[in-house]
This record gives sequence, C-alpha cells and structure tokens, in this order.
Amino acid sequence: MKLPQIDLHLHLDGSLDPKLSYELAKERNLIEDETYEQFEKRMIAPADITHLHEYLQCFDLPITLLQDFKALKISSENLVERLAKQGVDYAEIRFAPQSHTKKFLTQEDALRAVISGVRDAVVRFPQIEINIILCMMIAADVKDNHEANMETIRIAKKYLHNGVVAIDLAGAEGLTPMENYRPYFEHAAYMGIPFTIHAGESGPAEHVACAIDFGAKRIGHGGHCLEDEKVIEKVLENNVTLEMCPTSNIHCKNQPSYAKHALKPLYERHVRTTINTDNMTLSHVTLADEYEHVLKEMHLEVKDILNMAEYAIEASFASNDKKNSVKRKIAQCRKELDGK
Repeated sequence: MKLPQIDLHLHLDGSLDPKLSYELAKERNLIEDETYEQFEKRMIAPADITHLHEYLQCFDLPITLLQDFKALKISSENLVERLAKQGVDYAEIRFAPQSHTKKFLTQEDALRAVISGVRDAVVRFPQIEINIILCMMIAADVKDNHEANMETIRIAKKYLHNGVVAIDLAGAEGLTPMENYRPYFEHAAYMGIPFTIHAGESGPAEHVACAIDFGAKRIGHGGHCLEDEKVIEKVLENNVTLEMCPTSNIHCKNQPSYAKHALKPLYERHVRTTINTDNMTLSHVTLADEYEHVLKEMHLEVKDILNMAEYAIEASFASNDKKNSVKRKIAQCRKELDGK
C-alpha cells in the first residue's frame, strides 16, 4: 500500500543533498583537502547532541553554502526532486531568508532563488506540490534582528499566493520570551499573512499557549504541551494542528525516545498531530522512515498514519485540487485496509 506523504515541517537548510553540497562547497573554495566522506559527516548532526541549541549549530555549514542565488536555486530544485522521487505528495519547505544575506543577497533575492528552484523542479515532477514558508528568527533580544524580521513579513506579503503561503518563527526557543514576538504576529495578521510558530519543541507548554493566543492554528513541534492539561485543552478547543517531527525531537533530546514521544499520547487525546521530518539531512531521515518509527516503536497502526495524513492535508496551505487528490488517496488506502 502506497501511503500518502505530506510534510508540513521541512527546513531547506537542514535537508540539503550532501553530494550536491560538496560540489557547491568546492566551487566556492569553502573546503580544500576535505574528502566527501569527511564533508558528509559534517552535514549530519552527531548522535551525541545534548540540546536543541547544540543541534542548531549544525546549520552553520549549510547556511554558509547557501549565500548566492545559484546555490539556493539548485539546492531547492534538488530537494523537490528528491521529495518527488521519495513519493511525497505535498510539502511545505521553510527557510529564513535573513540567514542568506551574509554576502550580497537581499532577503528578496534569496526568496526569488528558492521560488525559481522549486518551480523548475515542479515542472519536471508535476505529481508533487510545493509551497514555501518564510521563517523569522528568534534572537537574544528582539531588537537584534527586528528590521530583518519585519523585512521577512514584508516580502511574505509581496509573494503571498505567488510561492509563499505563510510565515514562521524559528530558532533557539527560550532565548527570549515568546510574548516578545506578539507584535510581529499581530502585524502579520493585519497584513493577512497566515502563520505557524515553532513552540513547545524544547520550551515549556506555556509557549504553545502563547502561540495560540497570537492566533496560530498550527504549531511547529508542540510536544511539550503534553506537560500541561490546560494547554492540551487549549489546543483541542482551538482545533490546532501540531507539526510533529519524532526523529529530530529525539535527536535534539527534546523527547526521550520514539516509545515515549509525545505524539502518540497527544494523538490518543484527539489532538490533530501530524508526522513530519524537520531536517532530512541533519537527522538523516525521510518521511517514510518516520512512518516506520511510528508503526514499529510507537506501536500505532496504518489507520492512525492515514488519520494524521488527513489532519496534515486539511491543515496545509495546499491547493484545493491537491487536497482533494490526497483525500482520495487516503480514502483508497482505507478501503484497502478494510478489505484485509
């Protein structure tokens, strides 16, 4: 049975192809005598990560690679190609354009490069639909990158429905209070820009509650809401969808194991949980791998994966045609299950 695959939470810079990245690094004189095997090892986060902040440092190499139009374009195109070949039906690729302005690109230049790469790939692989989410970034003080975050909102509005579907807030959760970012999401709402927010990944349940108060209908990760019954109730009352990423969460030590991951108990509480990869390369995982973990280590069933796929496509920013197509695939899979 070919299960539908919807990835709502997928970071571009955490999902680069190591072979392509090695060639890009050589072209840009970023490496000298390093072998491909040595380089590939640096592209994958080590297993002994102790905290999310340490995991985030692993983005330094891919971000260094993605500082020109060509690198962003072909890396984006390559990612979509790999997703299509994996059988992914729909994905939302997110990245922070402000992270790609260290040389001569503007945020808008970076976005145009990614849109160009995505569109070229979709022409070759029309079975997949891709949308883009732009990440604002957390800083030690919101003033540190206020202008950059406001610029992200500006270009999100300019390219809304023209490649971009939403904004996000990503980075080192807890570095500064979540409440400090309320004005940005109030502004986004005023501008008519949808948003999802990283919350409850490494931080406490109250971050999830805060994000919901901002107006978020989707939360990136959100596993720590399991620690507070009132927050779970808030998630349920507001029909919020959680973009959960099991392998990445365990990798970052935000969840203890697959067996003890928050996804299963939240799903059993009827929270709209979804299964996503987060960073395919850094955490060395595909969506098909995540499905296997959910089945084998969490001891959920195929019918549960189908339910979560339905939650995902319903919460997505996909076109109506793609939503209907995926729902037909889910219905067909359920028929096949019932026939067994």
